[in-house]
Amino acid sequence: MLRDLTILMDYKLACEYRDVALREEHLAISGKTRQETEQLLKMLKAIAEPVLVLVRHRPLSPDADDDMVLDVAVNGNADAIVTNNTKHFREAAKSFRLDTLAPAERLRKFQKRS
Repeated sequence: MLRDLTILMDYKLACEYRDVALREEHLAISGKTRQETEQLLKMLKAIAEPVLVLVRHRPLSPDADDDMVLDVAVNGNADAIVTNNTKHFREAAKSFRLDTLAPAERLRKFQKRS
């Protein structure tokens, strides 16, 4: 049986996603308008499970900006972090027994189970 995928998010992470997604260079690469991107972010927030980050473990990642992702994963009892930036997460995630997977790798795992 295929397990559901649960997206975890807190307010700080939602703000970071918005800031990054709405950068001009990211809009140009995606081919999406600002309004389309805002709508996509709104839908993502609507399906995400909110996480209250009560405990912060710092520093965790070689990139301090990535620590908020680890905070959400740890406080939300995640099984894995799915990211294209696996190198910044792999070592820190191991200490919390979290897998670190690229999106394509996670998709392959889902496909194998179905």
